[in-house]
Amino acid sequence: MNKKKYIIAILIVCGLFTGELFSQVSQTQYFMSFPQSNLANPAFRPLSKIYVGIPVLSNTYLSINNNLLSVSELFQPLPGTDSTMTPLHPEYDRDAFLNSLGKTGKISADISTQIFGLGFTIANDWYVDFSLSEKVSVAAYIPRDFFRLALEGNESFIGSSIDLSGLGFEAMQYMETSIGISKNITEKLRVGARAKLLFGGAGAAMDNEQLTIDVNDDFSHVITSDLRLNVSGPVDFMTNADNMISSVELWDDINPFDILINSNNMGMAFDFGAEYMLMHNLSVSASIVDLGFIGWKSDVFNLKATNEFSFDGFDLTKVIEGDEDFDDMLDNFADSLLGSFELTEGSNKFNMGLPTKVFIGANYKPLNYLGVGILSRSTINQGHLSQQLSLSANLYAGNFLSTSLSYTMANRSYNNLGFGVALRMGPVQIYGVADQLPLSWIRLESSEDNSSVAIPNRMDFINLRFGMNLVFGKVKQKAVDKPMLLE
Repeated sequence: MNKKKYIIAILIVCGLFTGELFSQVSQTQYFMSFPQSNLANPAFRPLSKIYVGIPVLSNTYLSINNNLLSVSELFQPLPGTDSTMTPLHPEYDRDAFLNSLGKTGKISADISTQIFGLGFTIANDWYVDFSLSEKVSVAAYIPRDFFRLALEGNESFIGSSIDLSGLGFEAMQYMETSIGISKNITEKLRVGARAKLLFGGAGAAMDNEQLTIDVNDDFSHVITSDLRLNVSGPVDFMTNADNMISSVELWDDINPFDILINSNNMGMAFDFGAEYMLMHNLSVSASIVDLGFIGWKSDVFNLKATNEFSFDGFDLTKVIEGDEDFDDMLDNFADSLLGSFELTEGSNKFNMGLPTKVFIGANYKPLNYLGVGILSRSTINQGHLSQQLSLSANLYAGNFLSTSLSYTMANRSYNNLGFGVALRMGPVQIYGVADQLPLSWIRLESSEDNSSVAIPNRMDFINLRFGMNLVFGKVKQKAVDKPMLLE
């Protein structure tokens, strides 16, 4: 694969098959007792007086979320067999698949690794924490008509215009350093805040003012676009005599350190949180997380596509019937799309806001070791709002064990069961949290070598967090000062 195709493949994968990212906080962990729980609310204070994050091992987070489709909807059972079939199979029920999609879908994937973490209590009241983490995030939105055009082909759209102005994406990789602090203002009220300094390594954002596709009588497509694409990273855009993009090349001598920490692409973000004890066994809490942005000004390219261009079509029915090769079809579309972008004069810096999360929760403890919680989470990104609601039962066994069983409604799905456990063995604490347990699996068969692989039936809502901490001491609790993270 040449470098142009490599870059195009990355953009297509990032822009179309990964989506509303930037989660980086698990729903299930909110009411649990381990240091990383305060990532969702900086007012929360861990039970241990001191915690030290083991480098790289202390906190790893992986998130895949989408409200577009599930594996069972994408891979349909082949009638009369134990095998499954993809949308390329001639017997595939495309109408059933398309009817399962929302008007505008979003898919997400997110990876975060904590390189170093440290937290400690001062005078049994103040809590201070430091963290250094590497994060990769992407956000994308995909209109349903994009899939209709690909799966149903041109014929049903002849003479009509398809509006894809909802298509958009962001992608960024950055290093985050943070310092957080929390304190009791009164015996019932505790507040906290966290400041984050961000170093951007690579980023890309597309602003979509207009993207329409007209299907002509000869089945050709005419795309009218008004797009802005800003890129910061180790790439070069080659242009022709008309200043239109002809190819994209990766640098040959990429310095990993420049990607991990780039002081030219800096940003700031803040977290704010509060927790209030309504009664000795009932608390309410609220927080706002990742309120900030990154300013990109290193190795910046500004591109625009405000024109019309034609291509033969993006039609999988031709591939299914054997009239066209899939690689040729993809190359044709990618070359046409890439060639429609013009490199603008200068290198104007651009800003990318972090998706902001708002948490509102309540925890009731009918027993000292049992809590029942409810949590609302709203994410605001690129003007889009997504919401999740979780119910949980939380078990606390002193400073030794904390578990949570959760039920979450998210991404148009209403059967998400999650589980988390944090276990302390002397100075070592290990934990793992999953917002959706893979209770059902399907087996994908390969017709080429008769091999098969089992994958979860649903991958629309998977958040995993796991790690290992060193913890020392125990915070003394006052009778009326019982924060949500109780033993």
